[in-house]
Amino acid sequence: MFVSRAVISKFALIALCWHDGGMATSRTTAPAPTLRARRRAAATEEIKALARRQLAEHGSGGISLRAIARDMGTAPSALYRYFPSQSDLISALCADAYNSLATALVSARDARPPGDHAGRWFAVCHAFRRWSLDHRADFTLIFGTPLPGYDAPQDATAAAAGRSVAVAVEAFTAAVQAGAADTSPAQIPAGLQTAALWQALLGDRAPGRDPALAAIVLSAWVSLLGFLIAEIFGSLTQLITDTGLLYQAHVRAITLGMGYRPEDVQQAVGNGS
Repeated sequence: MFVSRAVISKFALIALCWHDGGMATSRTTAPAPTLRARRRAAATEEIKALARRQLAEHGSGGISLRAIARDMGTAPSALYRYFPSQSDLISALCADAYNSLATALVSARDARPPGDHAGRWFAVCHAFRRWSLDHRADFTLIFGTPLPGYDAPQDATAAAAGRSVAVAVEAFTAAVQAGAADTSPAQIPAGLQTAALWQALLGDRAPGRDPALAAIVLSAWVSLLGFLIAEIFGSLTQLITDTGLLYQAHVRAITLGMGYRPEDVQQAVGNGS
């Protein structure tokens, strides 16, 4: 497995402290990126932008470093200074897609009041669907098979993927801690433990350490993902006339199954969350 050679900019932190009339003041500055670093960052973004265009037009199998180099007016060998292999480019695109999804989920969640736990969960679920439908190529990239035999390296994608998982886990954990959700009815097998990938995604986040909470959120998230896969890849749109309305009902059933209070769920539905 190749490791990306993309340069990570490192900024030195300079602290200047002085006393003025008995008050201590500190100032921090960081040097601006060099011209070379800015050019490299711009070239990297251009490569990824062209790859996303190929992805949208031809699918992940249509990504070609040679075609990208042609569009950029450079030799194919020059691209390997930024992405040593096609797999490295795919991994970078996956990380960007995961971050895009997480940003959409956070924005939707934070648009609801902190105390509206069912509403915040509904908002996250509906943002998941909106993002998926609006970013079908990215959805295919991270939830499909980008390349035959491709396995996303954890060091390249786990942090980004963990952001969206964390939004779901933290939203549900907050509801449980506030008494807005009761986990006791959930049929979670005793002794169930999270595995290595879960630990890689959540890291040291405290909510992710509770296997019961993890199991409930995973069951819900996988169910939502299955619906979206059927809608985007499958024939669900040919089986029912209004997949959005069905998704609303699906989210409601999942939310009730997770232990959210029925009256809160009903209010979230009524608010159009």
